[in-house]
Amino acid sequence: MIQSAKEKHLEEIFKIEKRVFQKPWSKEQLENDIVFSANSENWVYLKNHKVVGYILGWKIKDEYHLNNIAVHPDFIRSRIGTKLILHIISLLISSNINVILLDVSANNISAQQCYQSLGFTTVGLRKDYYQQGDDTILYNLDLTKNG
Repeated sequence: MIQSAKEKHLEEIFKIEKRVFQKPWSKEQLENDIVFSANSENWVYLKNHKVVGYILGWKIKDEYHLNNIAVHPDFIRSRIGTKLILHIISLLISSNINVILLDVSANNISAQQCYQSLGFTTVGLRKDYYQQGDDTILYNLDLTKNG
């Protein structure tokens, strides 16, 4: 079940964040995004009343900046990430958002395949973006073609 991310989900989101990412967002960063940002669209995927995935992003003018998406390692390949992205796409189309912007590590092949399967296109590359020297690939999804 997908529902709006709330402060009560923060601890579970933070636990997933720490398990999934080498450089996780701090609890304060997550809290600011979930609790204090009026322009955010943040959603969680619940299974048995527990957070097993989340998507966090900001609406800026007619753009949605997908800041963070993660699925608990025990639920990888369950299409939870895809379901979260499809959920946000349908919400954003009805909110007059024209494009979703995101970046993903050049080493994260499974995420790239997921984004490409959903119609995202590569629009750029940032060299040495991550601390360990990894590049990041920039993706866009034009929602005006999906509406």
